[in-house]
Amino acid sequence: MTHTKTNKIPIWINLLNIIVVAILVFQMYACFINPSMAYGAFENIESNRQAILTLAGRNLVMVIITLLALKSQNSKFLLLIFIVNFTRELYDMLLVGYLNSFSLNGIGMMLTFLIFLIPYVLAIKKLKQLNHQE
Repeated sequence: MTHTKTNKIPIWINLLNIIVVAILVFQMYACFINPSMAYGAFENIESNRQAILTLAGRNLVMVIITLLALKSQNSKFLLLIFIVNFTRELYDMLLVGYLNSFSLNGIGMMLTFLIFLIPYVLAIKKLKQLNHQE
């Protein structure tokens, strides 16, 4: 008996995941090769290297699980990925504000995170809808 999918993942959800993977790969590459490429001035001391390599590891894990979710086209798996990505971006957004003392510049940089947070919310909503249809 063949298994046919009753729901199809919208192309925009797959494209958003591909864009996120590309960004994470660039950040991971920068962490390993030259952190200043992605994160500005980088003081090359042991504690900074440890933190940046931890970030590289986080990004590597996110790339792997996102690619697995894309390959599976399983709406539940993709929903989990979007929840994790939303949480990660939200934390990063708040961190940028905190590190800039929530100054006008920091708040402006925080607003740039909406470029991903809004589509994540829309994707989560759509994937929840697809899951309810199953």
